[in-house]
Amino acid sequence: MDYKNFASTWLSLQESNRFLKFICIILMMLNLLTLIGWLKKDASVILIPPGLSEKSEISKNKASEGYKKAWAMYTATLIGNVTPENADFVLEAFSGMVTGEIRSLVTGQIAQELDTLKQEKVASSFELVRVTYEPETDKVFVTGRNRMTGAGGKSSPTEQTFEFKIDVKQYSPIITQMASYEGMPKLLSVIQKEEAKQKAEEERQKLIKK
Repeated sequence: MDYKNFASTWLSLQESNRFLKFICIILMMLNLLTLIGWLKKDASVILIPPGLSEKSEISKNKASEGYKKAWAMYTATLIGNVTPENADFVLEAFSGMVTGEIRSLVTGQIAQELDTLKQEKVASSFELVRVTYEPETDKVFVTGRNRMTGAGGKSSPTEQTFEFKIDVKQYSPIITQMASYEGMPKLLSVIQKEEAKQKAEEERQKLIKK
């Protein structure tokens, strides 16, 4: 037997085994890190809401544009179509959608409006026309035609916009800001244009006074 060759081969095998053990340890560590990352990662659910062609995605504390638009559409339709019979249900359903910081203010205002509708036996209908999402402010604007119907008949339709800011907490949507007004959406570009126009008018008045 050639002991020199045997010893050399034996040492080579030991080095190979050590190298393979090292590689196995590295792979096990990588698998462990991957598993930890997977467990900590928020699961995402992809939805295709009715009435929208785009997909909407929601995770634990985040949602896509499509999801926020779909939720804003639902909320605007809920509070925009009220009758004396469903007013209490609408108020109860809506109160669970808003964050605690604005719940008392917003629900109080809506409760007063709904109480007026009940007393006067007037129904409100809202026909959705368009939904706009503004990435700069993360706001959703739902615009449509509002019409009041009572004992005296139907009123002429007026343009109305619902403005929402929607966050997600523990996979649940929550409205953190809301406004309702007549007319077109108050987009950031529109507000900036109006402010610039007002500033220019103020400057013009100053020049006239001089």
